[in-house]
Amino acid sequence: MSLSYSFAKRLLKKDKWTLSSTIAKIAIVGVALGIVVLILAFAITTGFRQEIQNKVVGFGSHINIVHYDNNNSYQQMPITANDQLKKTIAALPNVKNVQAFSTIAGIVRGKEDIEGLIFKGIGTDYDTTFFSKNIIRGRFIHIPNNSTPSIEILISESLAQKLQIDTGDKIDAFFVQNTVRQRKFTIVGIYNTGLVAYDDTYLLCDIHQVQKLHNWQENNIEGWELLVNDFDDLELTAAHINQLVDFDMKVATIKELSPMIFDWINLVNQNVLILIVLIIIITSISLISTQLTFILENITTIGILKTMGCPTKTIGNIFLHISINILLKGLLVGNLVGLLCCFLQQQFHIVKLNPMYYYMSYVPIQVQIGHLFLINVGVLLLSLLALVLPAYCVARKTSAIKAVSME
Repeated sequence: MSLSYSFAKRLLKKDKWTLSSTIAKIAIVGVALGIVVLILAFAITTGFRQEIQNKVVGFGSHINIVHYDNNNSYQQMPITANDQLKKTIAALPNVKNVQAFSTIAGIVRGKEDIEGLIFKGIGTDYDTTFFSKNIIRGRFIHIPNNSTPSIEILISESLAQKLQIDTGDKIDAFFVQNTVRQRKFTIVGIYNTGLVAYDDTYLLCDIHQVQKLHNWQENNIEGWELLVNDFDDLELTAAHINQLVDFDMKVATIKELSPMIFDWINLVNQNVLILIVLIIIITSISLISTQLTFILENITTIGILKTMGCPTKTIGNIFLHISINILLKGLLVGNLVGLLCCFLQQQFHIVKLNPMYYYMSYVPIQVQIGHLFLINVGVLLLSLLALVLPAYCVARKTSAIKAVSME
């Protein structure tokens, strides 16, 4: 055991009611609180980003391929469903699924109200994972393999409440084109994703219904939706697909289709970075203050050690060991409390949110091992760098202390 470590251990075991011991406990609590906040900040930000990203992608896709025009209405020009092109795109390494879709605007009449909605037609190639997970009553719609249109629809819980309808009910829908067309549908399922803007706008139906309402051929679709395996390679995959499609097709990523949502996510990430910097600064100042308190309270001991010929480096190491001890205790307590808070929120959804503003009804939590490693190593290294200077500045002052003690 080194001399500096032995002295540091003895100083830490002094009377518990000394000023330095009290401040050391406060410093441990301060470090722990900083770690708890950092863990929660990373977990909540990651949870928000992943949850919103999954929901937005669930309603649409990672990448859309549609006809290239400037039409911003819901009456888009169709593209031809080229099976060979679809197979080529589906064979790309990062592409998970390619699914056809078509949309049309319509009016739905409930028992006492009407609502303007977007009917999204889907086919047998549609990935049902997202909606199946968010269905609260009933089931997903059945899409037949033949061209006979299904009359089943999937509607959101918020729309069902507004229209006062439920699973098993039949509703009338009206589509205004050159003439008004009426269709009757049966509700087989009700979903709730928490994305109010989407829940209040879309319902799912058979793509053959939309094709017939548009007077399209069976191989005419509005476009393809693509799901990818790695979101980080989204732009690269989109650029590759753009080289494969015809000149009259437009390839757009979810970031381009929903820029406001992803700008909001980026803004949250920036706030977290600012929070991280502030917490590390506050933690470092707290540890430096504690270190200086120990130095001032043990100035006589420092003078004696210097008089006895103790090296300057050893004296600096004594107070550096004390600060590291406080820092490690704070990291341990902070990690335990932070992970416990994350577990409780993840399991019981204690903190609620207004889905109108946050796109979900509770604070999402997602803990990643990489983030925990980054937090602990980052705080440890940066705090140590901040502590080294004041610890060894003591050494410069010890010559004066030695002179005073010699007198």
